[in-house]
Amino acid sequence: MRALIAMLRWLSPAVFSLVFLLSTSTPAGADTGTYRILSYVTTLEPQSNGSVKITYEQEWQVLSGNIPWITVGLPDSSYTVEGWGGAAARVYPGNSGGWSGVTVDLDHKYLTGDKFRVNFTVLQNNLLERLTSEKKWRINYTPGWYDRAAIDLLQVILVSPVALESYSLIAPTPASSTNKIITWKMANLSPGTRFEVKIESLDGSFLSEKIPGAKKGANYWPIIIGVLAAIIVVALIVAAVRKAKRAMDEKLKERIAATEREIARDPEKREAAEKGFREYVIKEDIQPDEQGRYYDRGYGDYITPAIWAAVILNQQRSSQASSSCVHSSCACACVSCACACACACAGGGAAGCARKTLHECRECSTRYRDFKAK
Repeated sequence: MRALIAMLRWLSPAVFSLVFLLSTSTPAGADTGTYRILSYVTTLEPQSNGSVKITYEQEWQVLSGNIPWITVGLPDSSYTVEGWGGAAARVYPGNSGGWSGVTVDLDHKYLTGDKFRVNFTVLQNNLLERLTSEKKWRINYTPGWYDRAAIDLLQVILVSPVALESYSLIAPTPASSTNKIITWKMANLSPGTRFEVKIESLDGSFLSEKIPGAKKGANYWPIIIGVLAAIIVVALIVAAVRKAKRAMDEKLKERIAATEREIARDPEKREAAEKGFREYVIKEDIQPDEQGRYYDRGYGDYITPAIWAAVILNQQRSSQASSSCVHSSCACACVSCACACACACAGGGAAGCARKTLHECRECSTRYRDFKAK
């Protein structure tokens, strides 16, 4: 019971925490050192299905601390990693919150003064824009930048799928354009500087009719719905247990009150209850406290002659009846926490029951009182 309540208390804030994390998360980790990017080359190759193959090549220098991994920003989260090399030990999606990009685990931790090179290739969707009605296509591309690092040399290279004469827009002016290769270069970019390339072509003949499906981001709604469903189930279980507990408690109070009235009216029954009570506390070695009250650990509360007669005496009788019945090859067991057990003994070979005794199971009652005490 306490475990269920603890789970309920934990789950409720957990849901809100989950929603909060999903809505506010940022790329994991923080810089473990300072660094400079000596060379940053990104090569774009438009594909016939409308995706763009992009190869990233970077050379880093560690200025202080250590660098065990790096991140590289991408246009959006709809991409697949196709391969990597150099100092890259593993490249995998690192999309988080509103940031899209990859995490690159390095082959070892690079320390102050070290240099390393990495390269990887992704197949990027949602970068090439089809303008079907105008028979055009365009790309607006900004390589991922670094807010805390300068870049000595940035190069963006386009491997054109069409003749260079078909371009209606190339901005900014490239450093070179020949043999279907367009190259832009920028030197000495300060931290946080962004460089945007825009191209537009009137020749879309290389594009097929099939448009690649966008890769959807992670869908957390099934998780949220599942957690909410679990909360509802736990809440229903807790409510049912509490309702059963209240009903059993009321029934027990009514039985004790009825016994108190009965022994108050009948002196003989009162004397028998008091005598039986005294014998019980002596047998169980129950000592009175400073107020003269008797606490029965088996019952889980203070007891009086009325409680002994209403509850404990019935339990003793039921236990004796159960033992007698078992000797007659008849099983008697508690079937629920309501402790309503029927001992049925077959008589004369009959298929029915010759006798049924409704009694209180001591084991169930004890469990109930332990549960009540908790």
